[in-house]
Amino acid sequence: MKSHLQIIPSPSKAQSQIPLLLYDVNFSQVFKENTEQIFVYKNETLASLSLDKLSDFQKKWQKEIVIVQPDDLFLKEFYFVDLESALPGGLFPETRDGDPIIFNDKIPTPLIPLNPILLDYFTPEDLVSRLSFQPLQENQVRLTLNLTLSGKEESQIVYPLFKDYELKEANAFIDQLPVLEIWPNFRVEGWKEYYSFYYDAELADETFSVHFPNAKYVPPFKQGQGVYQMAKFDQFPEAIHCLDSNKEIIGLILLKSPPILSTKNKWSVGVDFNALFTNIYCAEPKSSPKPLVLTNLLVQITQSNLETRLPSLFAHFIPENFIPREKPLPLSSILTIQGYKASNRTLLPILDGRIYVPDKTQFEVEEVWIKSNLCWSSANQPYIECFLGQLGLQVSALAINLGIAEIEWFLSYPSQFFQRDKLSYLLLWQDLIEKWEQTTGIRHRSPKIDSNNFRSQSLAFAQYFADFEDHNLVYTTCLYLLDETTDISIWENNQLIYQKTIRFGQEDLFNSFLVSNYPFIEKRLKVYAPKWRNLEKKFLSKKLDNWLRIESENWLKTERPLLENEKDFNGLLQLSTIALAGLYYYIGIILKGLYIEGKYKRSRITPVYVGGRGAKVFDWLDSRGAFNKNSEVNMLLSRMLSFGSQFEDTEEVTQLSHRLDDEVACGLILNRTKLKQTDNLTSNLLILGESSQITLRNFEGESQEHQINQVESLFTLNRTQEIASIDVNLVVLPQFLYQFHRALRDLNIQTITPIKGFVHSPERNGNQKLWDNTQRELDHLILQEIDRDNTSLEPSFILGLKALLRVLAEQWANSY
Repeated sequence: MKSHLQIIPSPSKAQSQIPLLLYDVNFSQVFKENTEQIFVYKNETLASLSLDKLSDFQKKWQKEIVIVQPDDLFLKEFYFVDLESALPGGLFPETRDGDPIIFNDKIPTPLIPLNPILLDYFTPEDLVSRLSFQPLQENQVRLTLNLTLSGKEESQIVYPLFKDYELKEANAFIDQLPVLEIWPNFRVEGWKEYYSFYYDAELADETFSVHFPNAKYVPPFKQGQGVYQMAKFDQFPEAIHCLDSNKEIIGLILLKSPPILSTKNKWSVGVDFNALFTNIYCAEPKSSPKPLVLTNLLVQITQSNLETRLPSLFAHFIPENFIPREKPLPLSSILTIQGYKASNRTLLPILDGRIYVPDKTQFEVEEVWIKSNLCWSSANQPYIECFLGQLGLQVSALAINLGIAEIEWFLSYPSQFFQRDKLSYLLLWQDLIEKWEQTTGIRHRSPKIDSNNFRSQSLAFAQYFADFEDHNLVYTTCLYLLDETTDISIWENNQLIYQKTIRFGQEDLFNSFLVSNYPFIEKRLKVYAPKWRNLEKKFLSKKLDNWLRIESENWLKTERPLLENEKDFNGLLQLSTIALAGLYYYIGIILKGLYIEGKYKRSRITPVYVGGRGAKVFDWLDSRGAFNKNSEVNMLLSRMLSFGSQFEDTEEVTQLSHRLDDEVACGLILNRTKLKQTDNLTSNLLILGESSQITLRNFEGESQEHQINQVESLFTLNRTQEIASIDVNLVVLPQFLYQFHRALRDLNIQTITPIKGFVHSPERNGNQKLWDNTQRELDHLILQEIDRDNTSLEPSFILGLKALLRVLAEQWANSY
């Protein structure tokens, strides 16, 4: 009759490890049998397994069994956090008879003093069910571990082990805890992307550090006095090893197993990624597109201080909640690589580089580890790949959380992309999607170069208005306003007849005026951020843009009505209105040019559909802070289209998108209306808007001069040419400003004031000083443009408008 003393593991662990044998000198008393009859392993009995021979037997069976004694399974000391429920992500044993452990009149949270080897044989839930704490005399506690051993004739015996501990002040951690989180909080077949985040909250030796078995670590890094550490695992971890300052284990945090999810549904996901912001819409079959909901999938392990936890997650990991909460998308296209040590390997998402979500004032854009303005270039590609790598993992996790088994990706690309840019961008996405296919457990369907799943921002933008807002594109102009650019697309009978991206966006329409007048920011916007005052303009602009994104809607409701009669505020409105009116005037010039060339069949102005985050400037121009069809500026803009085109003013309405900045992401997954893309040659046409003499030089140094009038179209440069010089003598711009003031008078516009001292004349000599200053600024701007990029042209009228706005903005800033 044989017995053996193998510890019976959890069913799910039964086949994963070599047997674990328990040896206890008290076995003979417990079994009440002759030790010759208790077989331990093979033919060896308990009689032969004496204490002094344990090491010999372990060597003999080293690849077959592991032998442990009771003391091997317990840690020497008992460490705890001097705070009740300090580890919300952990599992904890019951106390015997319900009597809690008490220390200094409080109920502490224990770090489980067990050898981690037990987790090779037990799940956290099974192990914790075998544990119990029992308070003894003052500051004494007993931990009991009930193991099930194989017994006589294949029976099982519950064998209790225990260890008594003293609760020592030296082993108590204060109630300030490190930040410790794991993402995501689920299990599903095929998911192999789990990440942990640890921040010591600058507590140093006053807290514990952690170790995760079987994790891929990146080196910890310091910021100030704080230490940060991230790790990655293929499976959700079962426990965390808590370490002291000598990296010795002092206890375990047994982790609650996350829910096991099942998936079956399908998603269409539209991603509008561009240099400054990224937006995402999704839809199940036969349902309307909706913004991606950024659900919190973090597991909070420690009850860390809220004021410490939230900022650290925002800056260094995955936030609990994205801001602004009411509309967190689009996300800023910003990556932080703090702690990354340059190496030959690719930047790893989350571990090396993380999507950064700035708040309204704490945005250190000037720091070297902040990578913003992720425009498409070879230098930015590693950062873009890292940013999109994390984005895809988060979308996949959110999809799984909603039961999604398959994602079909729909992607936008900037309308000005060349074919080579489109191809390289798509290849990057296809490589990323292939990786997600292998590690997320989701089936991913990748777009192809000429498919409906891969569309220009202009096309997706128009699709939104056609299908989501049910506006027709019989004859229409679409304006997609971004931070630095505007996509102009003109449609006739659902056919794109003209498309051009110009470098004239929210920065030129609004932000640059504020940046030129910092006292106005403090006084009127009530932004009190002393560090902003001495920033370079490019950094101040980014901080201001982030503030506007988060706060402008509330400011327009609460503060704008109070400033209606303030001259400095009216000066700001004047500048933005001139900028918008100039843009519309230029669109009128385009319509006239296309009509002359026979590409536009109607001799009339068009309705204008406007969206993108830059379109929020329209709300600033309405006295109620909400632009609509009855806003005074609507009449003005229609009149400027008429003046620029010389077509009749049919009082066409500007339709502002109902979902500003969501148009492209939403439009990507719509296709009810069949829109036709124009050929590449037509889309590359440029109408200058102001007569210009352009000197081009080829690679052999040969020069060629071109005299282009205001409405004549010009092909963009080919790869063998570069710009040597541009000469613009302002004629159309003075006419525009004269007609702008004429429209203010004729339409009796009350909310926009005319330029002080402006002489109503379409000629330069009527306002000689203004136009001399503008011409000088234009010449300077042209030189900057050529130095920045001598292979692309911008409309001469728009360059002149920028120069005029700079002159007027300087006058405004110096006047108030």
